[in-house]
Amino acid sequence: MSIQGLIPATLTPFDAHGAIDYPELERHLRRVSSASGLYGIAVNGHAGEILALSAQERQDVVAYAKKVLPPGLKLVAGIEGHHFDDLVQQGLNAKQAGADMLLVLPPFDVRPYRMLAGHPDSVKAIFQRLNDEVGLPMIVFQYGESSGVAYSLDALRAIADIPHVVAVKAACFSTTTFVEIMNAVGDKLDVLAASDAPSLLGMLMYKCKGALIGISVIDTQRWSDLVASATQGRLEQAQKLHTEFAIPIMDAVFENQLHKSHTSYFAATKEALFQIGHLKSAQIRPPLITPDAKQKNAIAKCMRSVGLNPQGLVKAA
Repeated sequence: MSIQGLIPATLTPFDAHGAIDYPELERHLRRVSSASGLYGIAVNGHAGEILALSAQERQDVVAYAKKVLPPGLKLVAGIEGHHFDDLVQQGLNAKQAGADMLLVLPPFDVRPYRMLAGHPDSVKAIFQRLNDEVGLPMIVFQYGESSGVAYSLDALRAIADIPHVVAVKAACFSTTTFVEIMNAVGDKLDVLAASDAPSLLGMLMYKCKGALIGISVIDTQRWSDLVASATQGRLEQAQKLHTEFAIPIMDAVFENQLHKSHTSYFAATKEALFQIGHLKSAQIRPPLITPDAKQKNAIAKCMRSVGLNPQGLVKAA
């Protein structure tokens, strides 16, 4: 299996009462999946607020997405948890609901397990269980720089030979870290660029074939074009898209929210889609925080700068 192209990590729309808005989810999924050059669509990732979804809701989102997505696109379902029997059950639930692949969020993202993420035997035990008991292709979610939890290179090498482990989502800010992961396991696994930071272009150009990016739900076609041009050697086009489109969105929606406020980029991404009329609400679930007026104006200014005009919902900055 070779993952080539973009996998957007989709959002989970909620209504005013906090329930999943399934008609709006369908509209969101259809809009995102209409872009060309996609490998698949991911649901129930961080961008989809998986931590705020119940086990039943997670399964229902997968089943709903399966009905909506066009033929030929892979459906990637996120699973997360610290109780390993539960993690396996989530994988089985996703499989039953129609998932083609799993995105496995780090089960070690809790004290005192964090140190075990660097131990090859601990990591291999988890992925071997998922391999044997679920049997779906798996993308390993490596996001150590933002979480404090990172699989060691030895741990990644230890799971690279497990049959159903097919890729690593390398959600790192540093191109150096990405290169280290690629050099360690790139001969056996697809290493997907997953940075929402300006280092993305360098990652895409280093032996990379695909990407899994949360903010790529904002004008998915241009993100797909960026991934394709960078991975296929069309450097001038890639640089133009990266400079004029991707970096402004990264700054307003990801960097600004992550490093300069307590607002998560999931909430900021919803706000951006709401402003341009691609979601009817920016409703989030606690404990996420809605962007304040200043942040909303920064997002609106960014949307205008990349040709995605806000619907008059906020004043110009």
